[in-house]
Amino acid sequence: MRIDRPSRLGSGVLRLAGLVAVVAFAVNSIAVGVPRPWRDEAATHMANQRTLQQLWSMLDHIDAVHGCYYLIVRLWQYPFGDSILSLRMLSVLAVAVGAGLMTLLAAELFGAAAAPWSGLGYAVLPQLTWAAGEARSYALSAALVTGAMLAFWLAVRRQRYWWVCYTLLATAAVYVFVYSALAFAGVALALIWLPSRIRRSAALATLAAAALSVPLAVRVAGQGDQVSWLEEYHYGAEQLVADAFWGQVGWAAWLGVGLSVLALGHAAWLFRQRPLRGPLACALGWLLVPSVVLATAGLFAAIYHPRYVAFSVPALALVLGLASSRLPGRHRLIAGFLLILACVPALVESRGPQAKPTVAPAMAVLAQQSRPGDGLYIVRYDRHGLPWSFPEVVDALDDVGADTGQAWRSETLKRPSLPVGRIGERLVSLNRVWVLADKGIRLEQTERAFARLGFRATWTATVEQGYLVVLVLMERTG
Repeated sequence: MRIDRPSRLGSGVLRLAGLVAVVAFAVNSIAVGVPRPWRDEAATHMANQRTLQQLWSMLDHIDAVHGCYYLIVRLWQYPFGDSILSLRMLSVLAVAVGAGLMTLLAAELFGAAAAPWSGLGYAVLPQLTWAAGEARSYALSAALVTGAMLAFWLAVRRQRYWWVCYTLLATAAVYVFVYSALAFAGVALALIWLPSRIRRSAALATLAAAALSVPLAVRVAGQGDQVSWLEEYHYGAEQLVADAFWGQVGWAAWLGVGLSVLALGHAAWLFRQRPLRGPLACALGWLLVPSVVLATAGLFAAIYHPRYVAFSVPALALVLGLASSRLPGRHRLIAGFLLILACVPALVESRGPQAKPTVAPAMAVLAQQSRPGDGLYIVRYDRHGLPWSFPEVVDALDDVGADTGQAWRSETLKRPSLPVGRIGERLVSLNRVWVLADKGIRLEQTERAFARLGFRATWTATVEQGYLVVLVLMERTG
């Protein structure tokens, strides 16, 4: 490939990138605060309800994979607060910045014609609009990977300090979400078509990022048990090629898969052009290798979920943008219409009140059946961040199991409930206590403990919608 040509990032492309970022911000801000928060987002909130010392100690026990993201959120919430809308707006901003960076990357690699299509594709692809509505690290890691890829190709053209920028951005992407390291398989493939003098610099910069990421990788490897829930998750072709990139809206997702196949076929056909081989190898490796590696490893260990490859979706935007830019004007508009048609249903679905799997249905039952001043006991620990996610219900009840001490903050992410035997004094003035637990947790021991304190179960309900939850009403006897 040619590396002697000047960079294509002129003032016109920079203005276009800014415009695309504004459009992406506007699109992804739509109804972003509407869905009720779920347990992953509650975890983000709960991680930062502690001192820095407590957070550092906690990360030594659990959730080191999200540690850097938690610190970024901590800085964000100082000026903007810790409401669910505020935390999600950080992700919206990350998608907007990522869309702008993708516009620049597409222009640098494939010319100005591909830039708007790739940038707008980034703004609307379902997994990225979903990530924009999540108070988690997925949107930020995608933007950092995109920025690292842009820095890499600018370093190829310009050398000097751009290699340092690439190393730092690649390292940051890994620290925000460790699986992002797999995206740089695209860089490794691109090295094959780079001149040897460039190849050495690129390899050294990549190895430097890898070395800087080793401490995180070692710590995360020692906390693998926290994704043991993935052992119950089963995936097939639909999850790998549809859900992971186009969401779960039936026909729209499969329309998107069809567009992906056409774009990938076009990329394979263009591979015969030697100047495009390096950029295409980078894009295809970034897009395909993470899914292949994680899905293959998932056959032997709990490691794969479609949302874990969200950082690969920008590469799909790049490939789609390249294909669209090579079409005649009328056909380009048709391709754009089909892309919007494939993406809008997922955006609408992701912004509904029940878009996320939450305990909202169980909270509705609890709100209807409870009385002001009733007690609430959450078995084992506060898995759902209930006081933050559903304050209108929980604040009306007396959380009798809450651990008011500080020790748990340095060891576990989520607040445990005290054993029933230790809360007798809190129950003296109560006649009714609601026990809440995930379905499948055996409650016989909990009910016996309440019985010893003068309570018996008088009503039980299993809520099948959202998270499967069991509610038990314990009433004082005599």
